[in-house]
Amino acid sequence: MKRHLLSLVAIAAMALGSSAYAGPVIIDGTDSADHGDNSGGTNNLGWEYMQRALTNLGSSVSGSVNKTVQVIGADTGSQAYNAITSAFNLSGLIGAGWNIQYVQGAAAINAFMGALSTANTGILYMSTAGLVGGDMDAAELAAVNASSAAINTFVSGAGNPAQGGALFSQGEFGTNAYGWLSALIPGIVSTSVGTGGVGTDILLTAAGATAFPGLTNADLAGADPWHNHFSGNLGGLSVLGRTAAGEQVILGGGAGTVLQCGQPGQPACPTPEPGSMLLVAAAGLALLGVRRRRFGL
Repeated sequence: MKRHLLSLVAIAAMALGSSAYAGPVIIDGTDSADHGDNSGGTNNLGWEYMQRALTNLGSSVSGSVNKTVQVIGADTGSQAYNAITSAFNLSGLIGAGWNIQYVQGAAAINAFMGALSTANTGILYMSTAGLVGGDMDAAELAAVNASSAAINTFVSGAGNPAQGGALFSQGEFGTNAYGWLSALIPGIVSTSVGTGGVGTDILLTAAGATAFPGLTNADLAGADPWHNHFSGNLGGLSVLGRTAAGEQVILGGGAGTVLQCGQPGQPACPTPEPGSMLLVAAAGLALLGVRRRRFGL
């Protein structure tokens, strides 16, 4: 995995779509916190993946957001806590003026999510659930699931004249896993493969290859085991990584990514796996032409 795999988290820097306000998003089915360490002051494997993810997300959100990474549901001193802390400490965020804070316990999560905004958060990191020592327990996950509307408002940039905040979420296991995601995107299906995970390699999609020029499938051979894959309606998300068998393991997009789409008052859903932004532009021009003909414009 090492350094080539880590380019995969440049989702935020390589925008697949454009919107005035929404922030970058990474939703993957891995538990990278459980597959790495800090050795000699250097993050390895999954921890380095998380380090690069934070750096890229931080470089993609607007400078007007509060430069704070808010960590949801990682217990102090645990594997989940140590991984995200080490990832932050060695990322490029500290030098850019960022800090990190932790929200622990269901009551605290409920209170925090009620006040979530880009005035207090730049990157919302939601720990894994039921996969890594010290990650979100059932009560904490329930608090997150009850906050789906707040998460969507935060990412979409509603009420923010600059841009929405960034979201980084990883694997979840247990009852009501990804309840917040299914509440935002009805019809999305998150499938758990269990706590043991699957060692099948994650491969770049066309959208992933466009987002990460020079990255090859061989570079991603170490991106396992993973624990969740996604299917059904993906809303405003794009698929960037899937297995040869078709399991869609990594979703997301750069600045401009929205979660909800296609409904009245919401942005249009993206063209699935665009080879380039020309495809998106062509689709938009075609729709404009239909509208003009229909209304005699």
